[in-house]
Amino acid sequence: MLTIRKKLVSDAQAAKVTNGKGNGKKFIVVHETDNTRSGADADAHARLQANGNSRDASWQWTVDDKEAVQSFEHTWKCWAAGTGTGNNQGIHVEICVNSDGDYAKAVRNAAELVAKIMKDEGIPIANVVQHNYFSGKHCPRNVREGKISWSQFLAKVSACQGTTQQPSPIIDTNKYRVMTGTYSTLQAAENVLDVLKHRFGWVAYIEQDGDKWRVKTGTFTGMDAAQAGANKIKTAKLAQVANVVAA
Repeated sequence: MLTIRKKLVSDAQAAKVTNGKGNGKKFIVVHETDNTRSGADADAHARLQANGNSRDASWQWTVDDKEAVQSFEHTWKCWAAGTGTGNNQGIHVEICVNSDGDYAKAVRNAAELVAKIMKDEGIPIANVVQHNYFSGKHCPRNVREGKISWSQFLAKVSACQGTTQQPSPIIDTNKYRVMTGTYSTLQAAENVLDVLKHRFGWVAYIEQDGDKWRVKTGTFTGMDAAQAGANKIKTAKLAQVANVVAA
């Protein structure tokens, strides 16, 4: 079953990058992030939005090969479609295309998410459309270029209908941080900090430890999320050691 969680943008930030509330919720609009960088997964894009996206853009959901993360409730009229109708009546789903992810699995997860949204909001499959439908943009790129056809995607959505379940509630609400091992130079720590903040979209800090430096993240809710963050740091080869500590 698809893992679903929320990392909602604050109302103050949402007011800057949306047309406000009152979404007609008539369409589900499928996009791709077009961001192929390693680490540009659903968590990174959700954190980007939560921390204040520098672009005049917003979307409700980002989905990758592991999870779907919600950034805005469906009532917000996000800036994603390129037209007023698409923004004001669409629920927008971005599929990640990061090079270290499994695109085929991300597409399957997106189909499951779309089926769930259809059920929750009473939206027919005829109103599941591509970003291109509204603005003519070449998006979702991989679908439009035949990596998976649109008809195949809709077939996956149909197969998921009636099989989606509500996600289990998160039990562990404790806060944790991830702390790297030490770096011998400040520049090395700053290089890691730059990746965590600008590629992963995380809050992070540098702390001095004697004559060395280490990097510590902002907080994660739950041990599973924190451990996933630690693994992400190690997988990206940013640190050999990444420990989870209580916040």
